[in-house]
Amino acid sequence: MAYGFVLVGGLSTRMGRDKALLPVGGVPMAALQARKLERVCGRVAFVGKDPAALAAFGYPFVVDLATDRAALHGLLAALEWSPDQLAVVLAADVPRVPETLLSALLARLESTGAPAVVPADAGHPQPLCAAWSRLALPALRLAVAEGDFSLRRVVEATRALVLSEEETTLLPGFTPGAFRNVNTPEEYRAVEEENA
Repeated sequence: MAYGFVLVGGLSTRMGRDKALLPVGGVPMAALQARKLERVCGRVAFVGKDPAALAAFGYPFVVDLATDRAALHGLLAALEWSPDQLAVVLAADVPRVPETLLSALLARLESTGAPAVVPADAGHPQPLCAAWSRLALPALRLAVAEGDFSLRRVVEATRALVLSEEETTLLPGFTPGAFRNVNTPEEYRAVEEENA
């Protein structure tokens, strides 16, 4: 069993409003991601600072109690809260990631027993669209204790299986731009046009 987590803790400063609530294809981004993960994992929770905005969707909410805003805190809170050994973590603001790709990452994690399976794109690992195991918790806790919130360094410290860009492109459902964030009004308009 695995649990799905949608990270919704960002400030949305460049967007100017809560991007997790912006509709894509008529569905708020956070709910869109939750539905994908529900089909992949069976169970889903949101992770972030403020449960009130997403309460209407009916999913559990894991409160990240850290005073700093860093995605690492959300990842740590998700894995500490999870009743399952395995988890699929997905940022709310990458709506182009298909559920088939998420399923493939989870299957790879199950078959390898790695602390995490992380795809790569545009020269960077994508730890907020990845399959994680609670085996990664000691390294995550250490990074937080040391005040090092770099997700790239945490991926290295956990000894995650980082897929090469070529391996990532071969994952079922992969399309160029799948990991592109929606951070600005212009990027949001582009997603809306794709889903019109």
